[in-house]
Amino acid sequence: MAKVADRLTLGGKLGFTVGDYACNLYWQSITLFLMFYYTDALGLSAGTAGLIYMIASIFDGILDPIMGAIADRTRTKWGRYRPFILLGAVPLGLSFAFLYWKPATTAFGLTAVVLAAHLLFRACYTVISIPLTSLNARLTSSSNERATLTGFRMIFASLGGVTVSFMTQPMVAYFGKGDDAKGFFYVACVLAMIATSIFPIVFLSTREEPINADKEPTPSLKDYWRTIRGNTAFWIVMIGVTFSALFSTILGKSVLYYYKYALHDAAAARYALTIKAAAGVLIIPAWVFVIRRIGKTAAWMTSCAIGIVGALFFALVPIESTGQMTVYFVYMNIAALGGFMGYWGMLPDTVEYGQWQTGIRAESFVFGFGIFFQKAALGIAAGIFGLGMDMIGYVPNTEQTPHTLAGLKTLMIVIPVIGLALTALALVFHPLKRGVHDRLVQELEARTAAKA
Repeated sequence: MAKVADRLTLGGKLGFTVGDYACNLYWQSITLFLMFYYTDALGLSAGTAGLIYMIASIFDGILDPIMGAIADRTRTKWGRYRPFILLGAVPLGLSFAFLYWKPATTAFGLTAVVLAAHLLFRACYTVISIPLTSLNARLTSSSNERATLTGFRMIFASLGGVTVSFMTQPMVAYFGKGDDAKGFFYVACVLAMIATSIFPIVFLSTREEPINADKEPTPSLKDYWRTIRGNTAFWIVMIGVTFSALFSTILGKSVLYYYKYALHDAAAARYALTIKAAAGVLIIPAWVFVIRRIGKTAAWMTSCAIGIVGALFFALVPIESTGQMTVYFVYMNIAALGGFMGYWGMLPDTVEYGQWQTGIRAESFVFGFGIFFQKAALGIAAGIFGLGMDMIGYVPNTEQTPHTLAGLKTLMIVIPVIGLALTALALVFHPLKRGVHDRLVQELEARTAAKA
């Protein structure tokens, strides 16, 4: 294992984590607006939109471990991961603009082009996101410092969400002038230019320790499987993120539909999304504090409890105003961010757990395979949401029936509660309780010293 600093400078943290702002200009857009763009701007059915999203997410997830293996085996004077962050910036920006481009075709041709554009974007996004995420495990081996670094990343992610939430709808109206598809395309171009300019900053602000080929030989394909096969910590985290995706996906994708059709105030969704994202800047430091006090596993389980309580409240108490609904979404975002903090804080620790078990360190493959589960779960959850919207009788840009609106609320309650409950149950069995990871790191350092 390469020698890494236990503590990072503030400049080093900011230079690395600003990359999450750039990534979330893309990610928050596809999370919050892409499915709505498919249904209400392009006119696709909710089921077709959900299917496209699901296929692209699973495809993206399959690419992640492949990209992880490629990054692990990359050797350049700039390191393993940094070259991908620099060279992948422009292709990613172009693919994002293509994602929101409306082709001059209809029916099957429209669906085929939209799917192809989504697959291309996902491939380009993977080229940057996996190396960027893997670099996290190279910057520090301290579990507490990683928790702080995760907090910085989540703050920048929230700021990306604020930017996307606040800018998108008014810019769609300004550029589109009644043509929402055109407006979304120009917004995508603006976001892509901002993100593309940030990735070179990440490249210049980070450093990778020189790779010692004797101490860190290139893993074989068999080695990759060994690093995760018996890695209980890894598999528990994967189960957790798979089920928690049901909660976060339904929560994120239902906002625009609920405001437009249930509350009859589509414009208010902009402020709800912006306030929800902005509140994350305050919520995330609170979760960092909680994690330092009770540990990552207990904090993630606490977030599940918060989410279940909120969903049950929504089921029992009528919410009929946009202000009340905004408060509800902000509250539920506390639970969502706690889950994200738990996942991204615990995933790097599974690298050392696997290394402790097998003697093999392949963080990029671990991250890639881990993100495969996350993205596949998000895609399946989006497919379930789209299918559910079809089943309750949703028709874009029309007045929805009471049956459809009641069905939308049911989707927003039942699926998230199931996902959160199963996540908490899985985390009960996680082996890296508070303090265990620090002892593993000390033992790994002792092994390295003994070999030397």
